[in-house]
Amino acid sequence: MANEQQPGKQLSAKGAARRRFTRTGAAASGVLLTLHSQPGMAAIVCATPSGHASALLSARNPDALSCSGRSPGVWLQALEPRGKNHNTPGHVAWPIDPNKKFGSVFTTSKPIGQASFETVLDNNDPVFDPDNLGAHIGAAYLNVLSGRSTFQTELMLVNIWNNLRDYGVFHPTAGVDWNGKAVVEYLSSTMI
Repeated sequence: MANEQQPGKQLSAKGAARRRFTRTGAAASGVLLTLHSQPGMAAIVCATPSGHASALLSARNPDALSCSGRSPGVWLQALEPRGKNHNTPGHVAWPIDPNKKFGSVFTTSKPIGQASFETVLDNNDPVFDPDNLGAHIGAAYLNVLSGRSTFQTELMLVNIWNNLRDYGVFHPTAGVDWNGKAVVEYLSSTMI
């Protein structure tokens, strides 16, 4: 069949991750379409989580927007001083003060709410930030504010956070449940 792997060919780590991601519900919500032409010429086309629920993942979506969101690590690197004497500011300006409290946007009574966005993006403690959800939703928020992800909105991200905080699950579309890990996989797929 056309969608089966050729004998002897191994999927790249990203290819295997995409296949697992689509099997867990992304295909049902039309979240992501990745097009590969030549090496180094890949484009990620992104849609909202509720996306086109009835569309096939392989179908071309003329309403999908390209995205170039940055990962939590890239946002953190942007804060590092550069230059010969390490006195040149980072190469990418943050759209907010890195010391802004995470909880001022993504409310919670947990300690993560009192931490700065910079601290949340830089923390890998599973007790502090299970599944690294805060880091990824924080990076997605920075991507929205900086115009790097035009298909997402602040309200959409807050809604995802609130649903996971209150119910432990987010429903991108009817009949599809995403836990924190699935949301992180989705958000990661929108970042380069």
